[in-house]
Amino acid sequence: MLKTTGFQALGLTAVIATSSAAQAINSAASDFLRRSSFSIAVTQTRPMGTLGENIGFGYGVSGAYVYSLDPQGILSLRADVAAVQYGNESKRSAFSETVGDRVQVRTRTSNYIFPMTVGPQLAWPSGPVRPYVNAGVGAQAFVTESDVEGVDNLFVIARSTNQSDVTFAWVAGGGITIPIVRGATRAQLDLSMQYINGGRARYLAPGSIIDLQGGEVRVSSLESTTHLVMLRVGARIGL
Repeated sequence: MLKTTGFQALGLTAVIATSSAAQAINSAASDFLRRSSFSIAVTQTRPMGTLGENIGFGYGVSGAYVYSLDPQGILSLRADVAAVQYGNESKRSAFSETVGDRVQVRTRTSNYIFPMTVGPQLAWPSGPVRPYVNAGVGAQAFVTESDVEGVDNLFVIARSTNQSDVTFAWVAGGGITIPIVRGATRAQLDLSMQYINGGRARYLAPGSIIDLQGGEVRVSSLESTTHLVMLRVGARIGL
């Protein structure tokens, strides 16, 4: 009888311990989700200085993840990433000299910027309009790619990277969030502006690749500091 009672007590202890551990895990996961928020936005970049003389505005999308370091959401850790296209050229040509113009393809060249930063954010998390400021460090990549695709179905036949470079960058910015539904804080309109101070990098502008006779090309790369302003209009889900 004592032996049976001992096994029952041991089993009850195991059940209680397992239940407590599960509750602790669920509580930690719930707290992590409660402190997390995500933002996605339509983005415009405006190059400055020499970069602005060489390339035009860029358009694309950006995303941000914000983790609150305190229960109120005043101080947070923020990570940003964006993909912006600032140039796009295309031309039609014969698929090959053997086939001639009976089968044509389109060669498309696209220029991209990929900023990536992480750093602190300070916010006022209550009220109808909630301002915030942020700063961070990271990198900024410039990539130019050329695709060969079908004229009618846009199926990519081949792809090549013409130029790529990565440079250090730091960012400083700010914005406001506005609850979309009064009293609801999980969905908010997110409007912001960031200044990105990028280091020197090599990149291509529209027109930097010139086709020559005999299938040769001439690539004229540019180099400068890469300062730009990024404007974001999007939505934030969380906090």
